[in-house]
Amino acid sequence: MTPRASFVIPAYNSERWISKAIWSCRNQTIKQIEIIVVNDGSNDGTQDIIEWHRSEDKRVKLLNQETNMGRSSARNLGNQESQSDIIMVLDSDDMATRNRAKDTIAAFQMKKADLLYGSFFITDSTGTATQKIISAPFDPIVSKEKKLNYICHSTMAYTKKLSESVKYEEGLYTKLGLDDWKFQWDAHKLGYSIKNIKNPMCYYRVTEDNTMAKRDQSEVDKVKTEYLARV
Repeated sequence: MTPRASFVIPAYNSERWISKAIWSCRNQTIKQIEIIVVNDGSNDGTQDIIEWHRSEDKRVKLLNQETNMGRSSARNLGNQESQSDIIMVLDSDDMATRNRAKDTIAAFQMKKADLLYGSFFITDSTGTATQKIISAPFDPIVSKEKKLNYICHSTMAYTKKLSESVKYEEGLYTKLGLDDWKFQWDAHKLGYSIKNIKNPMCYYRVTEDNTMAKRDQSEVDKVKTEYLARV
């Protein structure tokens, strides 16, 4: 039976968080889903944890990259292998809200969107929610001026068709954690419809060792400026 929606989770040395991410997908109110986890060359216990979940739940699918290729490569592979018409993004240190799949499917039917995103909870390293952020409509003018799209990546979903023409950029964009930002802009430039909903879609975990905390902000600004000059 074809799943109604697919979670795609890239995972690299994620043994600390990956089980909670997968559990949040397995516990969705809509059961007709698939959970694709791409092990991106991890050298810790990540694969063993994914394997356990796969043995417990046939909806969990494991894809292995023998070497660490970067999260964009992992996302592109997961998208390629997904079987449904709707792909839901989730990072390995975040958690989906329990109605994520239900709300996403309903919103695609109502809004006729190609790319969808929603509100989210910010959590600390323990997963305790500290703040709720309400999503606002994507405004390309404001986004270009501020160099921010105001879209939490782990709330995003898009059509399989979109994923076939828009890919996550590998290399520098991945290193700087801008692959999601560029993906959103690339989708907009190609004329895909980007819509938001107010429903909370994920718990976004803020830790000291995530990409955004470690990246070089001056290099981020430079890369964004160069990209936006072509928009």
